[in-house]
Amino acid sequence: MEQIVSIFGINWKLLLIQGLNFGLLLAVLYKFLYKPVLSMVDTRRAKIENAIHNAEKAETELGQAEAEKARILREATTKGDELIGAAKKHAETAEISIMKDAHRKAVHLLNEAERRVNREHDEMMEKAEREVARMAILSAEKILRKA
Repeated sequence: MEQIVSIFGINWKLLLIQGLNFGLLLAVLYKFLYKPVLSMVDTRRAKIENAIHNAEKAETELGQAEAEKARILREATTKGDELIGAAKKHAETAEISIMKDAHRKAVHLLNEAERRVNREHDEMMEKAEREVARMAILSAEKILRKA
């Protein structure tokens, strides 16, 4: 073994100092580099896990919101259909009422017009009778004058 040490020129003091330096460097790197890097990796891992958890929670909430939206749309559609049905029934009732009222007014106007026409006819007949009577009197006067 001494031959190997002398052939390769290994110096035990130098080797021991280099080992001590390497151990010291390893301790310093572990303390100031490895621990902060591990801490940063752990922090990063925790943030990523938190982000994944939040994304899953948001996806669940989105599903619930979409289900709620669908339910609200169904309710709104149902209420809208009910309102439309009620409006149609009201419109039909109003239409029937308006038609009956219009028919009553039309019958009333026709009756009034018929009464007015009958009155005017009676007045014209009276005028015609008076005129015929006046003409008859005038004709009789003329005949009597000539005779």
